[in-house]
Amino acid sequence: MENASKALIIAGAIILAILIIGLGMFIYQKAAGAMDTGSIVAAKVDAYNAKFERYKGIITGSDARTLCNTITSHNRATAEDSSQFVNIKLSDATNDTTNGAKATDQAKDFNSKLQTNVISKIRSGYSYKVTFGYEPGSSLIICVGLEKQN
Repeated sequence: MENASKALIIAGAIILAILIIGLGMFIYQKAAGAMDTGSIVAAKVDAYNAKFERYKGIITGSDARTLCNTITSHNRATAEDSSQFVNIKLSDATNDTTNGAKATDQAKDFNSKLQTNVISKIRSGYSYKVTFGYEPGSSLIICVGLEKQN
């Protein structure tokens, strides 16, 4: 009887130790997951920028029109979130860190008409250099510049 009670105490201690180790592993995994949120945010920014950055550099006029159409459809799809509005302009956008859509719906309408005007000036026979303006806090693309090359 004495050996059976000691065996039960030892078995209980082993089960308790396994539970404590399991709890420790659970807490460690949660803490490690909390530390990885920065890489998740970076991955979201990379995914957001990827659809525009594939046009970076010198592109043809037809690719420039495709880029403009991509931006226009992106702006329509994200109309509810004005922080994701992407401007288009016919000059260098490297230092442009202003997002014209953060103002009002009138500004969005004006920028939409301006983008239509920019798209109409792109010609298929020319090459264009594509540059980007990034939002300072999040590194999201907020402006795309198209410079006609000679």
